[in-house]
Amino acid sequence: MKQIKLLSVFTILLVFIFSCNKTPQDKILGKWDIEKIENPFFDDSEALNNMNKDVLDNEIFNFSDKEISKKIPATEGTWEMDEAGTKLIIKWDETDKDQQHTYDIKTLTEDSLIIVEDFEEFTVTTTFSKIK
Repeated sequence: MKQIKLLSVFTILLVFIFSCNKTPQDKILGKWDIEKIENPFFDDSEALNNMNKDVLDNEIFNFSDKEISKKIPATEGTWEMDEAGTKLIIKWDETDKDQQHTYDIKTLTEDSLIIVEDFEEFTVTTTFSKIK
């Protein structure tokens, strides 16, 4: 009986250790829904989100093993991330006029992704939640 308890504790400990040690590349895999878009150029973030309502209501980003797809417009591409999990580069197919986008990753957890794209005059912050 003592061995079964010890084995159970050991198994739980291993599961905890391996689930906590996911790399950023592992954490980003899956489907992500856009929650909000922020741009300091707009004083009213609600107005910005209303302008992007179709994207906010319908856009899903699907990250798989180095491939990415989105619905609006239907586009596929590839993604890569630095080892530290601080930079994300997405290369879309020819349907996107700006085929390559580089983002700073501000937050990446099992449930939340916040990325910032830096343009010359402003930045755009996009907040995603993971679809379970």
